[in-house]
Amino acid sequence: RGRVFFQWSPKGSHLASVGVKRKVFIWDRNGRLYDEIHLPIPEVRPMAQPGEEENIPSCVAIEWDSLSERLAIIPTGVNSLLLYTLDSRETTKVDTNMKELAFLSWAKEAPILAVGTGKGNVLIYNDKLGKKVPIMGKHTRKITCGCWNSEGRLALGSEDRQVTISKAEGDTIRQLGVKMEPCELYFSDKKDEEKRKRKENTVSINVGRRTIYLYRISDDSGDAERDNPIELAFQERYGNIQCHKWFGDGYILIGFQTGYVVVISTHNKEMSEEIHSARYHKDNLTDVAFCHALDRAATCGGGSIKVIDMTGQDCVEIKQDSIEFDSSVTLDRLEWTQDGQVLSCSSMNGEVHNFLASLPIINDSFETRLVYLTSLLELSVLDVLTDETSKIMIETEPAFVALGSMHVAVGMNNQAWFYRVDPVNGTIRVNQRDYLGTVEEVKLNDRYAAVLSEGRVQVHVIESGEDPGEEEDLLFPDKGHSNDISCVGLTQSFLMFGTKRGSIHYFYLEDKTLVNEYRHEDGDIRSLHPNVAGTRMLFVDGRFAVNLFNPVNDQVLPVPKFTGSLEAALWDGADPNVFVLADARQFYVYVYAPVSISGPLINFVGTTPRPHGFSPVLLYNGVVTCQLKSGSLERLPLGTHSALQGQDRGILDKMKRRFNQHLALLHLKDAWELALQLRSQDVWQAFTETALTFMELDIAIRAYRYCGNAGMVISLQKIAQVEDKNLLAGHVCVLLEQDYSTAQELFLKSSRPIAALEMRKDLKHWDHALKLARQLDPEQLSEISREYAQLLEMRGEYEQALGCYEKALTQEGRDPRSDLLCQAGIARTTLHLGDIRRGRQLALDSDNLQLCRECAGILEGMNQLQDAAELYERGGQYEKAASIYIQTKSFSLAQPLMAKISTPKLHVQYARAKEAEGRFEEAAQAFEIAKDLDNVVRLQLMHLNNPQR
Repeated sequence: RGRVFFQWSPKGSHLASVGVKRKVFIWDRNGRLYDEIHLPIPEVRPMAQPGEEENIPSCVAIEWDSLSERLAIIPTGVNSLLLYTLDSRETTKVDTNMKELAFLSWAKEAPILAVGTGKGNVLIYNDKLGKKVPIMGKHTRKITCGCWNSEGRLALGSEDRQVTISKAEGDTIRQLGVKMEPCELYFSDKKDEEKRKRKENTVSINVGRRTIYLYRISDDSGDAERDNPIELAFQERYGNIQCHKWFGDGYILIGFQTGYVVVISTHNKEMSEEIHSARYHKDNLTDVAFCHALDRAATCGGGSIKVIDMTGQDCVEIKQDSIEFDSSVTLDRLEWTQDGQVLSCSSMNGEVHNFLASLPIINDSFETRLVYLTSLLELSVLDVLTDETSKIMIETEPAFVALGSMHVAVGMNNQAWFYRVDPVNGTIRVNQRDYLGTVEEVKLNDRYAAVLSEGRVQVHVIESGEDPGEEEDLLFPDKGHSNDISCVGLTQSFLMFGTKRGSIHYFYLEDKTLVNEYRHEDGDIRSLHPNVAGTRMLFVDGRFAVNLFNPVNDQVLPVPKFTGSLEAALWDGADPNVFVLADARQFYVYVYAPVSISGPLINFVGTTPRPHGFSPVLLYNGVVTCQLKSGSLERLPLGTHSALQGQDRGILDKMKRRFNQHLALLHLKDAWELALQLRSQDVWQAFTETALTFMELDIAIRAYRYCGNAGMVISLQKIAQVEDKNLLAGHVCVLLEQDYSTAQELFLKSSRPIAALEMRKDLKHWDHALKLARQLDPEQLSEISREYAQLLEMRGEYEQALGCYEKALTQEGRDPRSDLLCQAGIARTTLHLGDIRRGRQLALDSDNLQLCRECAGILEGMNQLQDAAELYERGGQYEKAASIYIQTKSFSLAQPLMAKISTPKLHVQYARAKEAEGRFEEAAQAFEIAKDLDNVVRLQLMHLNNPQR
């Protein structure tokens, strides 16, 4: 019956409670009575209302010291102080020489206790020195509230409507008068735009339960808020302020007696607005408690407790965590443990209720099973496939847990207990071990336990019946080596451990021999995450980068697109090449491909947001099983696998999503079945490209055959029997028409490097081919130089082309035809470069009609008409030569050619030119050959006087 005072120790290990009985009870966090403190008989009869004498609490106040975990107690009606030491269970009496003790508070950073009285006097007690400093007249009436800040300032509120700020020695440095009696005082940091050096520079005061004052402690006389505190008033409908708490970055949580909860900011620009306001209790509200570890608030009123999540911008009630009591219960006070694991509340009928609000995130997984803490003294083992659960009752709250195929290890400090989990015979403890140092990590397989402790790994059999004793244990590292092991892993066959020197070791358990040692260059090895068989391993190095290690060939691949701080790494139990990395905000999904055209690689698939408070434990078939702070489990499907969970075959969009996700995860068989249903060209193209990229040739051939692409089927069948992976990958790169440089590198690494040269020749990449030919087949240099020169000539790069033509004539293995082509090219490029004399002579000396014509065309384009006509004539193009001769009035040169020309147009031009010279007879003959009879008649009549003709 009656009101109960209670408070958790700073570490959350013990709870002190006191009611109307003259005893203070100390409980451990598992609810077991740890000690009883008998209080002295009252020296003064306490004042009480008639009939309430038996309901008066036997203490005025109790409070733990955060530094020494000493409990200070003011018994009701006693003028002395009791100090209780938790470790020794001893109680010390301190005479105060003061009457009506009414208040106490420990300093935050020193073993100093402030005690206030009903007369306004104060006692400052130094617990370390045993020194008492009485301060008379600090206030004129009863001291009702107070608190310390981290700098040793003491704020006190009194019924005299004064608030004083004092030094640790008791000297008053500030005094503030308020309108009504102060009910609560708290120090905190007001949210300012300017960064102030002083911490906890603001006192918040609940004045008469109507308003809140914000009073800044400042040494700056010009600080307006120092002498003019800010008064925060609230809507009338909220009623009286029951209590308030500071949280976050300068926010205040305020509980009103009517059941309302309001959140405000102390930033000057935001102070006039309510960030959150809601009514959580219909009748009344009696207390509010805030947990900084969880960012959660709890409120109580009547017979109910509400829990509010204060993370982010919104304050959301966690309805599943609400607690309802019988209508006969009236709740009074609330308090969280500092770690947020236990929420305690007291009622007016003398009871204290403790609820497990959150649990330590302690878990482990093995294949499809996981073990996790379901209460402070209970473990559960769950199989995610069958949902079978086994319970393990333990004696002590654990600090670590490990799971094997048949066993669970649990322990704390340097002790570990081993249990065999048998669905038929139940759970049996099979061993207990003490180690030389604090246990940091434990790993289990069927038979062995590997325990990491202070830089050493100790391997021993799990069950005591098989345990021959510590002398038979395996210890790493060997004697004479420094204890620098930083992490450990264990599979059925291998023990793996990493060191601060950056090495990873594989130890074969059956033969008890070291089979592999890898030296990493980027600092120490911080953690190991092997797959079930140990054939692949993720590890974190000294730069906090995540890498994938293949112990078969010591190949290390950096994991792409992960830059956060790794909090968990899980291999998918149903898909051995898929793994997930988790940082504080997201899950990153990857698939490891041991074979591809680029060699082994890690493909980034996508991300999934990680909800706050979700601790990943196990990954199976794209579903992450997470442990919540409450201890419960939640299964979270990854976004990269979301379409794979259902079977909506008739919905086209979902089928496409499922196809894309199967393809991204390299589930080619599943993607094939969906491609057959979708019948889309884009789908088949994506499928075949993926199959070729990861060198699944059989599947690719089936797909191309289904699509009717006979050419690709034939090409793939030709290379399907190639055993050299590099050679095969090179051919696939060529078929994909993507990265020819990669194809060249692969060919050069293969057993047939000449394939790189053949590819470049087929693609007419003559510049690359020329470089390759020098190394692989010099006899082809002449041909390739000539082909490259022709390409350069076509591009207009005549100088480089001339050089290649000339080099081609100096190479071995050339044939006469190739020489002729090169000489022709030299003649053309020489003309293009302006050396007309040499180029003309080369063309004339070649006796190559086609070359003469080509060179003539070049010269005509350069307006070298006389030389062009000569080469046209040598090349047998008489009409072009005659046309140029006539154009340049070289009639003597044109005349021998006219007999070889049948084109009337040229004869007409020649006739007109002769007429202009006055050589009418030759003009008439030319007109006659051109069959221009009108001009023939005209010349015969007008100039030749031959009318008879």
